[in-house]
Amino acid sequence: MISAQEFSEGRIILIDKPLHWSSFQAVNKIKWAIIKHYKLKKIKIGHAGTLDPLASGLLVLCTGKYTKKITEIQDATKTYTGTITLGATTPSYDMETEVDTHYPTAHITPEMIEQVRQQFTGELLQTPPVFSAIKKEGKRLYEFAREGEVVEVPQRTIYIHNFEIDATNFPELHFEVTCSKGTYIRSLANDFGKALGTGGYLSALRRIRIGDYKVEDALSPDAFVEAYIPDLRGGNVKPLEAKEVTPSFKKKKKNNWLEREWQQFTGMFSRGDKAIMLTLLILFGTVITLMATQLQHKPKEILIEMVQLPDDVPLPPTPIDELPTSPTPNTLSSNNLTTNAYNQANPLLQHSTDEIKTLDELLNERMATEMATAKDELLSSDRTTTDFVVNEKTSADIKVRETDKVNKNTLVKYSLQGRTGVIPNPVFTCEAEGQVVVIITVNDNGRVTKTSIDRQQSTTDNDCLIDNSLRYAQQAKFNVNIQKKEQIGSITYIFQRKR
Repeated sequence: MISAQEFSEGRIILIDKPLHWSSFQAVNKIKWAIIKHYKLKKIKIGHAGTLDPLASGLLVLCTGKYTKKITEIQDATKTYTGTITLGATTPSYDMETEVDTHYPTAHITPEMIEQVRQQFTGELLQTPPVFSAIKKEGKRLYEFAREGEVVEVPQRTIYIHNFEIDATNFPELHFEVTCSKGTYIRSLANDFGKALGTGGYLSALRRIRIGDYKVEDALSPDAFVEAYIPDLRGGNVKPLEAKEVTPSFKKKKKNNWLEREWQQFTGMFSRGDKAIMLTLLILFGTVITLMATQLQHKPKEILIEMVQLPDDVPLPPTPIDELPTSPTPNTLSSNNLTTNAYNQANPLLQHSTDEIKTLDELLNERMATEMATAKDELLSSDRTTTDFVVNEKTSADIKVRETDKVNKNTLVKYSLQGRTGVIPNPVFTCEAEGQVVVIITVNDNGRVTKTSIDRQQSTTDNDCLIDNSLRYAQQAKFNVNIQKKEQIGSITYIFQRKR
């Protein structure tokens, strides 16, 4: 029987790890048994050398102050027994993964096996398997392997003190090997098969010795708990220290079983572990809060209404006391006044005849300038994704047909979070009404790189409206934002005929 004080001060425990148990499971079994039966808050315990779940044998555990000896024990030589199966290979070099390739073994003789065996003694360079816990770039090698990534595994120097082989059950080779720290027996099996001109993988492994510690002196986790950790709740063993209890008139509150279990669970973790978990919890809460805050921000929408034709432009009212004397009938022509004639008739708007231009002429010049600029930008840009034909005619050559079906009134609005822009307002003779929504992708320079039609939000399938909407949306310009390489928004065109 081992007392709680001996466990806390330091003890070396020899465990015979069962097959399919991980090293962590074996350590955790002993740790929980000590904490639960001796009612300790925590205890330091660790092992001196991992064994794979597919391997069995000696596992050296250290408790208390003896955990400082773990490095010393790990550096000791180790002895293994096992089986190498020839004629096939697996990705993990053992039975953790399925056989992927088969090889012939008929050419192998006992003499060849003995000759190759002698080559695998002394100092060797070994490449660890990709299915291992070695870290590279902060990541375990088996994580790269399970994700299908090919990584270069660095070689390491090992030393084989003794290597004995029994080929009685060929193609299964039973072996016993004594090797240095860091030797992978799986890689040894794979390399041995390659040296024989075939394939090989490790089909069984058992560790029987670490330094001076032997598996014959070890017990399984269940057997150790049953033999050395008695159940104090059964009353078979007296407490380690008997203390006199002073009678108290204050009634003690009895803890329920859930509180006791929680205290035992939290007692397993050190202050450092608790600090790390608390930090991760705070970071998780911060990320969730930031995500919720961003979802509350909606993209702002700007509604722009523009009037393009002369008869839709409102004129400012003229004060009554500043109006000129009404012109005589002889002054004005009997014909209807054009915009130019009206400007000459009104003294407030009189200018030199050479400088006067009608609103129609000004609008045509402006449209021609905008189309020329848009053409140059589209032809010089190699990032334009929307294909359309550039009309070589200037806007002065295009005459708007004054009918009741011409789209004279157009509402334009755009939605692009955190950006402002200039949206060209289309005026063309599409004999249709409706709403066209264009999905745009804007780069960090404020240029539109992609355009597409949102069929669900659009209320028309008129080709004229859709084609012109895509054309004008491509000419939109937004402010520069280097923090957003690509941003998606929308431009909505609402076409109306003048009634």
